[in-house]
Amino acid sequence: MTRDPVILILEDERAQILTLRAQLAGLGKLAEFMDPQQALAHARAHACDAAIVDVGMRRSAMDGLSFLREVRQFDRDLAIIIRTGSESDEITNGAIEMRAIKRAVKSKTTLAELRLSTQEAIRETRERRKLSRNARDTEEAKTQLAEALGSYDLRLAAADLHRGLVHGMRNQLTALSALASLLQADAAASRREDFTAHAARSAELVGRMVDSVNAFLDGPFAEGGANARAAVNVCLGALRQFFRGVERWAAEGKRLALRDLLSDTLVDCLPLELMNGLRHLVEYLFLLAPPGAEVSLSAAIVHSGAEMAGMLARSPCVLNRGAIRPDRPYVVFRASALLPGTGLDEVRNAFEFDLRSGRTGNLNVLDRLLSAAKGAILLDRQPSGVLTIETLLPVAL
Repeated sequence: MTRDPVILILEDERAQILTLRAQLAGLGKLAEFMDPQQALAHARAHACDAAIVDVGMRRSAMDGLSFLREVRQFDRDLAIIIRTGSESDEITNGAIEMRAIKRAVKSKTTLAELRLSTQEAIRETRERRKLSRNARDTEEAKTQLAEALGSYDLRLAAADLHRGLVHGMRNQLTALSALASLLQADAAASRREDFTAHAARSAELVGRMVDSVNAFLDGPFAEGGANARAAVNVCLGALRQFFRGVERWAAEGKRLALRDLLSDTLVDCLPLELMNGLRHLVEYLFLLAPPGAEVSLSAAIVHSGAEMAGMLARSPCVLNRGAIRPDRPYVVFRASALLPGTGLDEVRNAFEFDLRSGRTGNLNVLDRLLSAAKGAILLDRQPSGVLTIETLLPVAL
């Protein structure tokens, strides 16, 4: 059931409010005010369906046009009727600028005209609000879809699903391969040329398919053994391409400056997991950064235990310190941005409590990668406001 309309009335004379109360009886609930500030507070807190506003309020520092201007700061949809004792064009022009729908001259507007104008205002407000709500819903859906389609979270899930389907296909192909062998044996026994040719083509087809599927499953995205390794420069290159295509950050003027290794190396994690973790790390900094900011991401290698000990000693905050093995080389992914208002506690809590959960900037994704790859995080904040997050992952030996 549609709720009763709410009509806001702003009039600084009590007699005028009583007159309007009688004239508008039956059209809806009236919210009556003689103070513009109180009327503003009500309009901010409650959705009204129409407003009737007196322009010349001698008892207040704010007149009706100023009230309209304030309302339009937070409500573009409310249909407003202005009431005035003057027919001045200046008042009319000011009201039109503030999107008032009608002017009611007190001495010339009949009861029927005022009621009709109020009913039209209610209808227009509700239509405007419906259009605005539909536009917001559409834009939100577009944004969610764009983020989902561009999300390495979704790509990672899709890759897992696809890999599972291909595993199932390999099982089916194994059965087909066995059947092809039986067909060839039967064809040889039958000595029929057409049957023999068919069996040979079947065996060749199944053989090619089995080889292709095995090559895919044993390729760079395979699980376990030597395949559970990510090529650093290859992953960073894919990340560079990803951020070039994200309109959200381009619209905010935010950019990624990326520098990879002089020569590529492997780290002990799956490629998609590395790209996913680094993508969330960069987007976390993008979320904190002001428009036009630059986030830098670079890769370097820590070769010696002494160099690693120095890094750990200099860092004011180390996460997952116990995973570090001084006898192994590590790749350091160093992400930094100028974020004067962000402290180390906020970043540490984002890892632990998932303060920015969702598809964008979720540091828990990187935390899970560290646990799987036995890596660590170093946090630092300079007096200049530059925040640095260093991700350490062991080099694959």
